[in-house]
Amino acid sequence: MNIIEYGNKNGTAILCIPGVFMSGECFQRLSKELPEYRMVCVTLDGFHPDSDQFESLEQQTEKLVDMLQERGTTKFELMIGLSMGTIFSVRLAKHPALHIDKLLLDGAVNFYRSKFKPVVHAAIYLIFSYLMKTSGDKDRSIQGLRKIYQDDWPEILHVSRTSLTKPSLRVIAKLLADYQLESGVTQPMYLLYGGKENNIKINSKVVKERYPDAQIEVKPGYNHLAFLNHEPEEYGNMVRKILRR
Repeated sequence: MNIIEYGNKNGTAILCIPGVFMSGECFQRLSKELPEYRMVCVTLDGFHPDSDQFESLEQQTEKLVDMLQERGTTKFELMIGLSMGTIFSVRLAKHPALHIDKLLLDGAVNFYRSKFKPVVHAAIYLIFSYLMKTSGDKDRSIQGLRKIYQDDWPEILHVSRTSLTKPSLRVIAKLLADYQLESGVTQPMYLLYGGKENNIKINSKVVKERYPDAQIEVKPGYNHLAFLNHEPEEYGNMVRKILRR
């Protein structure tokens, strides 16, 4: 697990948790739009070269909390979770060692457990295995990623794809297939989806049943996490609005 920081080291802190096949470097362009803030950006185990194995949600959560405590940074005005990072954001928001004021969950994974869980688990494992296998051809892998993402994201995501191991993948696939949105978050919660994501309707229903005051916004025309990638300036303006509320 790695932590990289951008922005003003003396500024108000924002904790950033990326998702599968991503690293903390994915927040670098956003940090340039928020230079007054201290952006504390995490790369979870399994997604950077020579990392430890991704053992479990619980193990990764406690490891991250320990690292933040060692750095003396446990208070955050906002936590941004991308994709699988939304699961960690919900868990971290409730952690007694951290003080987090608000949550922004972008491109959330499924917040419900399908009755076809074994099929979902197998599908996730096979899809991610295919992405890992095809990443062996670097040029082809990056070219495919450029169909969705721009700037430096294709190169960053390629490194994360080539770093993940089969043992870590098995744990992650099970986590994603078995997850249900947890209760107990008391902080204001903001959710963001690209309009092309296919789980918006059912996820919004699950969120509103558990967190009626959560605010959900959909950006038409964008795929998973593509709004952050393509529009960092507008995304930064959105973050500032959330911080001012």
